[in-house]
Amino acid sequence: MISIRKAVFIVNTFLLCVLLVFNIYFTNGDMTIVDIKEFEYGGDIFFEITHPPELQYTYRIRPAKSFGIPFDKEKFPAKKTKLVLVDPHHGCEMPKNAKQLEGNVAFVKRGVCSFLKKTVISEISGARAIVITDNNIYDDTAYIHMIDDESEMSANIPAGFLVGKSGHLIHTKMSELMMTELPIVFPLNMTYVPLHEIKQPPWITI
Repeated sequence: MISIRKAVFIVNTFLLCVLLVFNIYFTNGDMTIVDIKEFEYGGDIFFEITHPPELQYTYRIRPAKSFGIPFDKEKFPAKKTKLVLVDPHHGCEMPKNAKQLEGNVAFVKRGVCSFLKKTVISEISGARAIVITDNNIYDDTAYIHMIDDESEMSANIPAGFLVGKSGHLIHTKMSELMMTELPIVFPLNMTYVPLHEIKQPPWITI
């Protein structure tokens, strides 16, 4: 007869396997691993939007897991970097505003093609990094581990993932103000700053 301890172990193991299966999924052409609750942020990167006032917060992004280069390998100008909204927004084809991207950070939405393809196209367009925001406009907790799409493409710029709610509100405000780029400080080293002390957007819960 199986002991209670063994039964509990078997049930817990089964539930863990189920969670792992659901935690890895394929969507919109990109392969991802999702952290629904993420409190460890030592490896994450932060940037600050300095204008307009409604968006003057520090934003957290998750670096790509298996493609691109580390953010610390790319040197960004202290006060001259811009977050540029790519046209078209999905970033899966050569952008109409490629000249505007040169030397700046591309800002694209998730979907249509893989994270890696978006990064490669932005690199070809002259961007020095890319921020990809989730297409779930209500989510403020799921930080995606972006991984290689197993193609033969390779990217040589940093790539980071921004939660959907922040991305949506940034997009919305840019549209309201008819802005296609925002001045940013990128990246910020916040490794040793407690999360509750970071000036995160008020709509972010963790």
